[in-house]
Amino acid sequence: MPPDANPLLAVLREADSNPLIAKMPPKLETLDLARALRNRPISPKYVSEVDFSQRHKLIDVYKSIVVPTGAGIKFVSSLQHMLYQGLASRNPHLEANRRSIFENSSFKGADVSAVPWFPSFAAGAILEAITGMGKSQILDRYLSLLPQVIEHGHEPACGWAKLRQLVFLKVHMPSDGSRGGFLESAFLALDEALGSSYRSEFKRWTVERKIVVLLHLLSLHRCGLLVIEEAQERNLAHTAFAREFQTFFLRVLNWGIPTVVLGNPLAFTELKNFSQDVDRFSEGGWHLMQPVQDPQDDEWVKHWIPGLWNPTLLDEPDPPYSPLADSKAETCLEQFLWSRTAGIPRYLCRLRREVQKRALFAREPITTEMIDTVYRTSEAFEQIRPRIEAMVARDWKALQRFSDFPVSTFRTLEGKDQDPGEIRPNAGAEMPNRMNKGASRPKRKFSRKKDDELFETSSAPAIDKDFQESLINSLTSAASQAAI
Repeated sequence: MPPDANPLLAVLREADSNPLIAKMPPKLETLDLARALRNRPISPKYVSEVDFSQRHKLIDVYKSIVVPTGAGIKFVSSLQHMLYQGLASRNPHLEANRRSIFENSSFKGADVSAVPWFPSFAAGAILEAITGMGKSQILDRYLSLLPQVIEHGHEPACGWAKLRQLVFLKVHMPSDGSRGGFLESAFLALDEALGSSYRSEFKRWTVERKIVVLLHLLSLHRCGLLVIEEAQERNLAHTAFAREFQTFFLRVLNWGIPTVVLGNPLAFTELKNFSQDVDRFSEGGWHLMQPVQDPQDDEWVKHWIPGLWNPTLLDEPDPPYSPLADSKAETCLEQFLWSRTAGIPRYLCRLRREVQKRALFAREPITTEMIDTVYRTSEAFEQIRPRIEAMVARDWKALQRFSDFPVSTFRTLEGKDQDPGEIRPNAGAEMPNRMNKGASRPKRKFSRKKDDELFETSSAPAIDKDFQESLINSLTSAASQAAI
């Protein structure tokens, strides 16, 4: 059979010839991607080379630690596929794609209401999580592996004299939820990335015309991925322009730009009411990151604790865990830390930093008593302690006071169907017994059954000196199976 007769080989040859992909870093297989995402800057070797008196200056390095987990690997794998697939579909060697750029430019100066809808859409994706789950961190870690701009010279076959290819653009939702504020942020981000002056060039244009110009510029520069961050209930779901924003995001997809929106679960309540919109934005996955629900969960025990808690700026690792004198429920370090962080990575990181400060200042080893004292007295926990303890106690009534906390989502995950008003205010008093009962249950591979069933493994590999190496193998093997 002649090579040209095989349509699959033709697709591969077309992709290989695509100049939009030629200068991109190679697309990584799941295991290599997970390894690239991991960042572990604090190790005994590195720490030993720093004078003890200078180590307090390194406390914030903990914030740069990246611990790949099942949810994070799945999300980034989806982003990578969206990016490369989107670039492949816009191969400038194809006449239809060159003509599309030219035809779309004719709408520049028109109101968005005058722009037709095209028959195809790029993939969209959603990542929802409460604050502190590391959604921006895992995203930024992946984006750091990519060039933001790629320079192209004269390419007659592509129809350009030169091109600044925009690999990705990240825009934050404005706090006031206005379209004008969003467009202002978008043009500023464009100019910063490209060294252009689009913001001043179109400063006096109306919002409706600016939307079309932004679509044109994203298309013209072959933007590979548009990232919208900080979507909240107050700036997306319940604003005067909520529906207009959703329509704009659909417009971006309709112009061939893969788009991902990151935010609080409450930001997407309005979007979920429109089935067609959900279809468009779930093409690349509707991803969810949740706090670890159980201190015995493998994600907590074998990923977050060794990855984020164990690294130390002291000369020696922490002494073995010893329960507090008045506590018989917290039988292990994992339970002890979970009850003071509610399984939220940001709070675990914050507690580790505060404890390290105390230990470096006192030049003392980190004991259970020191950790508890820091948690109880540190100003860094004064305002968040009530939220942590309400989450640990599953006190949904107490959590209702936090307007940005999706109580109904967490009640559903826990299988709770009672009204929050029926929950007794002192429900937290039963938590020690609940945790003690949990200590006798068989360990679960992943507690987030609803979203991560395909990531369960038949056996958990042991921790080795090369932190997470065997775990990443296990996770990515499951991820590859889930993708088949």
